[in-house]
Amino acid sequence: MQVSLLSPDSSISREPAANFAVHYANLHTALALLAQPSRILGVVGYGIERPGVLPPACPFVAAPLLPAAGGAMFEIWTAASPCRPCQVGPVIGACSDDLAFGAIKLDETGKASLEAAVEAAYLNIFDFMQDIGFQTPIRFWNYLTSITDHDQGLERYRRFNIGRHRAFSARLRQQVPPVASGVGGHQGAPVIYFLAAREPAMTIENPRQVSAYAYPPIYGPCSPSFSRASIYARASAESLFISGTASIVGHETRHRGDLPGQIAETAANLRALIGAAAQAATAPLSGRWSVKIYVQDPGDCAAVEPAVDAVFGADAERLYLRGDICRSDLLMEIEAFRRSA
Repeated sequence: MQVSLLSPDSSISREPAANFAVHYANLHTALALLAQPSRILGVVGYGIERPGVLPPACPFVAAPLLPAAGGAMFEIWTAASPCRPCQVGPVIGACSDDLAFGAIKLDETGKASLEAAVEAAYLNIFDFMQDIGFQTPIRFWNYLTSITDHDQGLERYRRFNIGRHRAFSARLRQQVPPVASGVGGHQGAPVIYFLAAREPAMTIENPRQVSAYAYPPIYGPCSPSFSRASIYARASAESLFISGTASIVGHETRHRGDLPGQIAETAANLRALIGAAAQAATAPLSGRWSVKIYVQDPGDCAAVEPAVDAVFGADAERLYLRGDICRSDLLMEIEAFRRSA
């Protein structure tokens, strides 16, 4: 089975109007979007450094993950209103009338521990949000190289969670942490990128799972600080963010070593979240889905594709990435975004 990194119809001309949107594109497809730099909030590159065709003012971050197949890919966040580039310390980004995008590379070059480097990065992010007037984070992506390797006796992801927890305890204004993904990369520097707004999103939990921020101590000194999903409302438009979702029921991994079992359990979790979001939304979320699928083995993409079709529809825009999941016994993970049409 041939798996396309883009959905069959990737034309941007048919996209519904929205306050903001995301597009997954190869270099050829990205050119049409990059021709309107004033509408670009930020660009993430997979398998590519900053391309020469990208206008200098556009924020760009190279993620340490590669596409699961094919050449370089881009994740491009655009806005309906003009975007203004901004930088505060090491955090680069841009903001529109409604939303801000920001990114930072994690500095592991010094003698500081990983948790100290993560805490410093997140404190810089909070400084950025405060200075530009978008003080509420609504979505984080955390791409950490060697995520399940051990560092002085403790897994790197668990050290990451300690640093994030410290920064959130000091600076996060909302009681429940925002939506997030944490995935392991294989090359380049770890990065954190995010979306922020002036008002918080409404968080949603999965009835099939223990909230990640309430995990028991067996998963490390600090629980992962994220919510399972959220609805961000602006005027009459609502957008749904779904965190990285995998084969976990309660707080335990299910179907170890069983890819079909993990795909089915992940799909059940996604349906549960979509159902919970439908109950919480004030209007039906009818826009097109944008889905990112992380697989440890690129050869697994074909097996995941039918589940993506079944949960999100055949027209869902999708991006397959090779990445290590934050638990070594998980084979794949899916995140999603849907905006109002």
